[in-house]
Amino acid sequence: MAGELLVTQDAGVTREVSVGFSVRFGGAQPVVIAGPCSVESEEQIVETAEAVRAAGALMLRGGAFKPRTSPYSFQGLGPEGLRLLARARAETGLPVVTEVLDPADMALVAEYADMLQIGARNMQNYSLLRAAGRSGRPVLLKRGPGATLDEWMSAAEYLLAEGNPDVVLCERGIRSFEPHTRYTLDLASALAAKQRTHLPVIADPSHGTGRRELVAAMSRAAIGAGLDGLILEVHPSPDASVSDAAQTLSTAEFAALMRSLLIAPATDDLVALRGAIDAVDEALLGLIAHRMALSDRVGAAKRRLDLAVHQVERETAILGRLREKAPPLLPPDGVARIWDAILAVSRAAQAAAAEESA
Repeated sequence: MAGELLVTQDAGVTREVSVGFSVRFGGAQPVVIAGPCSVESEEQIVETAEAVRAAGALMLRGGAFKPRTSPYSFQGLGPEGLRLLARARAETGLPVVTEVLDPADMALVAEYADMLQIGARNMQNYSLLRAAGRSGRPVLLKRGPGATLDEWMSAAEYLLAEGNPDVVLCERGIRSFEPHTRYTLDLASALAAKQRTHLPVIADPSHGTGRRELVAAMSRAAIGAGLDGLILEVHPSPDASVSDAAQTLSTAEFAALMRSLLIAPATDDLVALRGAIDAVDEALLGLIAHRMALSDRVGAAKRRLDLAVHQVERETAILGRLREKAPPLLPPDGVARIWDAILAVSRAAQAAAAEESA
């Protein structure tokens, strides 16, 4: 692709894309979008919206117009589905993203949606891309299951060329020879897209795996790899979902996933907040254990070099560096107290190891 294309300008430096008043793709916090594959009823979409918001989702997804492989499958509620999404937004404050299938429906969908989704089947529907680029709404562009990275970038160029800079890319899986999963979630290409563009990139582990039991692990992999967010299918009763039941998380499974991602719930409920804190504590415990394993190896190196366990200059440098990096909610004196304790435990472990080997 030519270097002068809009999509490759400022490659590797992610530009933030705003949706509504509070959502920022490409910022420090990953954006998690969640909701059902299809809007089925007012009760279903409102209940789901309330649950995913409480767990920490920042946006609501739901299909009103559904492109289905079979013409006899549920095709969505259409305009009524859009009205129900707007009702759920009013109840929860979550901005809405939903798919648009036809340029003729662009104005209607844009009236109700905060963000337009161009689905995988329409990634190369150029008239639809042009209309979305002129819509005045941010666009979520999903990668087609047979699309190369260059073709995905070219589809984004259609949107940018119409004057719409607010584009978020979504990796949702490509076709491969593997029949066990619905698609193959191509996180390598998603990272390449971040390197080759200035656009935020998120992942869709629901479609990318097609298997509920794989969604949480692949979600953590996507966030761990540095992507800017997730879009996930969630339903109060997944097995009763009219579409994509096999890959849809329950609201309880989604809440557990969000805790594992260390994303705080949007609630003042004491039990939920304590659950989030417990998840953070467990993550900290794992990191401290990793630090202790490294410290043990440092102790072995000190023994080989006949160095004292307590290296005052090194500890002073560690504390000074961490105090400088301390975020506003963690004052420098607090950092010093925490790491004084960690360093003391580390010294004790190294000393004990040295005595055993003497």
